[in-house]
Amino acid sequence: MTDFDQVIGVDDLLESTEDDGTVRRRRRWGRIAVRVGLGLLALLIFGAAGLLWNLTNSVTRSVHTVPVAALPPAPADPLGKPMTVLLLGSDLRVGADATDGVTGQRADAIMLIRFSPDRGRIDVLSIPRDSWVSIQGRGTAKINASLGGGPSLVVQTVHALTGIQIDHVMMMDFGGVRDLTTALGGVTVINERATTDPRNGSHFDAGPLTLSGERALTFVRQRYGLPNGDFDRIAHQQQLVAAIGQKVKQENLIANPLLVTKVVRIVADNLTVDAGMTPALMTQTLVDIVSTPQQGVHFYTAPSAGFGVSPDGQDYVRLDMAKLAAACLAMRTDRPIPLRGTPIHLP
Repeated sequence: MTDFDQVIGVDDLLESTEDDGTVRRRRRWGRIAVRVGLGLLALLIFGAAGLLWNLTNSVTRSVHTVPVAALPPAPADPLGKPMTVLLLGSDLRVGADATDGVTGQRADAIMLIRFSPDRGRIDVLSIPRDSWVSIQGRGTAKINASLGGGPSLVVQTVHALTGIQIDHVMMMDFGGVRDLTTALGGVTVINERATTDPRNGSHFDAGPLTLSGERALTFVRQRYGLPNGDFDRIAHQQQLVAAIGQKVKQENLIANPLLVTKVVRIVADNLTVDAGMTPALMTQTLVDIVSTPQQGVHFYTAPSAGFGVSPDGQDYVRLDMAKLAAACLAMRTDRPIPLRGTPIHLP
């Protein structure tokens, strides 16, 4: 954990007397609430957390930072340069979460988020957790296994797979999904087809679903009973992220500073970032996100060439390396990615 300088306490944040600075802050939050696009909720909240960490000392104490040796030195001035963030979501499966009937299942998400130099385009590439890849010091295994070696090993593994330089890492415990959706009073997604998980009996009807708490967590954890397995789960994750983003956009943040503080605290309690991800950079990242036109944000999933079984009986995803190489080349040179984007369906 780390403490940041020049912070304002909670009482100051909620002070009713409005000077010019307070008015400007309220106007800024108003613009943010209106302009937030779908799909990048995680980074939106990270950016909001960065802004409020400068204001709220109690939130600052909840932030975890870790050194990530595999990352290059951060540039002194990132403006005008591309930036790639590796976003890791992991269900740690501990405590109460280990007793929900699916003990041992991990809902891991691995996403590369690429900001173009002019911040006019943001591309998000999800990598299936069961992708069969080479992991330094561990041979060939599912990419999910690299998570057990810490963030540096994940950075090394993803960089070797994609050739894309990673500038920063953000890690979030999926347990925060439960608390966040509860705090927002539930979020609504459009489920394309009815599904039932044969392992725990969880059922989701087709059509609009309002999800919160454990139900939302189960939705993003589900892997079995889906026609396309992990690929459908990735789509569920992206759809729920978009739904939460829509709900945040619909909330009147100006009139509800207590909700803003609560949401940011939930994220901060479940968030770990690399030591180079400063509050100032998080704030700038938020500005970049809300300044990017909605049509400039795109979601993709690494292409598959089918499935395989390892010598020790593990089912894995065989990536289409030719298509992935072409997509990654486009991503790191900031050109349109030659993959079909993920469709997001919301009410």
